[in-house]
Amino acid sequence: MTTEFQNLLEIKAAFADLGCTKVVFKALSNNDNSKQQIYFGGNFDVIQLIPSGETRSDGISSKGPIFKSPLNFSWIAPDESPEQAKGTQFILYPKYPEVRLSGFLKNCTLAPSHLMKPSTPDERKARENSKRYLFLGIKKDQVFAYVSAWKSNLSNQATDLICHEETQQITSVFYELSVQRTDSKAKLIARLKEIYEMGAVQSHRLNKDGKRIQYKAQNGAGYTLEALFGITPNGSPDPDFEDWELKSHSGNVVTLMTPEPNCGTYLDSLELFVRTYGKVKEQVRMDFTGIHKHGEENPKTCLTLQLVGFDRKTSKIIDPNGGLHLVDTRGSIAAGWGFEKLIDHWKNKHSKTCFVSVTKIKKSVPEYLFGPEIRLAEGATLQNFLNSIFDKAIYYDPGVNLKFIKSKWKPKKRNQLRIKWKDLERLFEHINDSQL
Repeated sequence: MTTEFQNLLEIKAAFADLGCTKVVFKALSNNDNSKQQIYFGGNFDVIQLIPSGETRSDGISSKGPIFKSPLNFSWIAPDESPEQAKGTQFILYPKYPEVRLSGFLKNCTLAPSHLMKPSTPDERKARENSKRYLFLGIKKDQVFAYVSAWKSNLSNQATDLICHEETQQITSVFYELSVQRTDSKAKLIARLKEIYEMGAVQSHRLNKDGKRIQYKAQNGAGYTLEALFGITPNGSPDPDFEDWELKSHSGNVVTLMTPEPNCGTYLDSLELFVRTYGKVKEQVRMDFTGIHKHGEENPKTCLTLQLVGFDRKTSKIIDPNGGLHLVDTRGSIAAGWGFEKLIDHWKNKHSKTCFVSVTKIKKSVPEYLFGPEIRLAEGATLQNFLNSIFDKAIYYDPGVNLKFIKSKWKPKKRNQLRIKWKDLERLFEHINDSQL
């Protein structure tokens, strides 16, 4: 029975058979072991690449604030079914910043424990000129893993791939091993060109069964664009098309995300929150609206948006229990988003975003023309995101209301973090404007 994958073709085929749409790999140093954990990079960009579960604060240690996030992580081997390592998790250290992988060997017989032991001084010396590699296959929210041995043919081929610049570095430590003939950007542009050439499209969306239904509301452009990509409006935080987020654009403002608060009066009682800080209309409707920028009190709500536990000078989180808080004049939190909530939305939404221009044609059922202008934006780092909030480029612009219907208050929640079109360069490292 084969116990190792012999070459890159075999490992690529194995990941492809599992349904992986992306394969990445990194060289493992001597410090990448079960005791010291595996180093995944000197920033948080990797958690936009590799899917993980809900982020949670884990207090403060000698290394500063700590956040943890579980992974659906399984080891693979030739002629074996994948086996999950259920204790696998990301450990995020904002102080440095740094990401490490831990718990990846626990209670998993298929895990390569023999390759992940801390090295002795003699072993370090003997392995100076050889490499191990960690290969990761990504399938939606699943991660499959394999480690190649020192001086193996697979490791030598991976080394040659990097040395000959035949692979693309996509984070500070990971390289891409393509398993698709067409990359996601090329596929995205090709589909957008097809949509542009369709001309005006009647406003619609897909229902839960994927059936097209007419849609007349004002926000039809986004639903229509998603429907043309076969996307049902399910509120998922995942990117829309492979690793790209799609956004229709026609004005001067972009809605980045709509995260629900996870602390404050809002969470305890939405009715009390809106009644206290919003506007009540004849006891049949209550609204909470208004732009809130960091450090400025909104004159109507008397609430101030504060980014608590963040050091703007270093662009780092210094208190894991902080976050983005709406604070009233007494210092009480009316609504808030902990850093773990902001990190989760950021990692799922803003690795790559495609903004598509849209022209609305007013009819009884509106029509939309998408394109030809598009903007491809990449590299929205967590530091850029938090800096943009602190610098008032990203602001909170809610559209929350409650209507009194059949003796009950029926809520409509829309908590928007928005940015002006001209300020997008503050958020993204790379922006490319082009036409279809």
